[in-house]
Amino acid sequence: MNTTSQNLSGTQLFRSMQLFFGAFMFAFILNSYIIHEAGHAFGGMLFGCKIQGLNLNPFGTGDWESLCPNPLTMGSTGRFLQGMGGPIFGMPISIAITLLLWRRRRPVLLPLLLSAPVVCIANFLGVLDSMLNYPGHIFDYGWMLQNGVSPYIIRLIGFVSLALGIILMNLLVPLAGVGIREPFWKVLLLNLVTWPLYLLIRLIYQVYNGAESTGPVSLLFLGVILAIITALPCKPILKFFSRFTNLEPVLPSSRAVWYSFGLGVGFAFVLTLINPI
Repeated sequence: MNTTSQNLSGTQLFRSMQLFFGAFMFAFILNSYIIHEAGHAFGGMLFGCKIQGLNLNPFGTGDWESLCPNPLTMGSTGRFLQGMGGPIFGMPISIAITLLLWRRRRPVLLPLLLSAPVVCIANFLGVLDSMLNYPGHIFDYGWMLQNGVSPYIIRLIGFVSLALGIILMNLLVPLAGVGIREPFWKVLLLNLVTWPLYLLIRLIYQVYNGAESTGPVSLLFLGVILAIITALPCKPILKFFSRFTNLEPVLPSSRAVWYSFGLGVGFAFVLTLINPI
């Protein structure tokens, strides 16, 4: 790998942003949509649901179509696993993907390496969304509330997920050529092309298709906050963990940049085309 101790030029920074955006989009769609919704589907199948298909639009919503037994006959365990299937079955798979590739980390593998940090931060958003919508709309962690789990425990799960996601995200920043010596604004730019840029595209897409803009605008604002709080501890995290592992910044090759960008954007385009809002 082409390691570097020099600061990124403007062109190199733009290429790193391309790499990070494409990798984020692929990781987000794979883990927060496909694997997450497949987890819900699997939880339902354990208690007699018949899966008819998954509806996955990365700029709309993700859900699965099924024929399930009467909720009264499924029992509380069945309803719980059906509702919590995404986090229970999906998150371990996403985290395992990152851990299995950790020793081989390099820029071309970033779309898969981002699986754990993306799903952990998305899990925090899921906790937040579930608690804000309960009891009017019960999904994901709302089922834990429904089954008597303390809100404090659920909040703890959310904040632990967020902290783990931030740590892992910053440990992967060197694969985009950004190291300890880079100024804060470059780290922030990398993070701004993850959640905020995705949520901005989502907002434009939904408004263009006639959806209400209030919710997407609030999410975009939250995405910017997430980018800032992820970028802020980057240097301390890199300094601490550099004692245990090699975190020298790596200049991504053109192949890695276009592979990542094409994979993420292409994946999003195909799913949006197949599943319009």
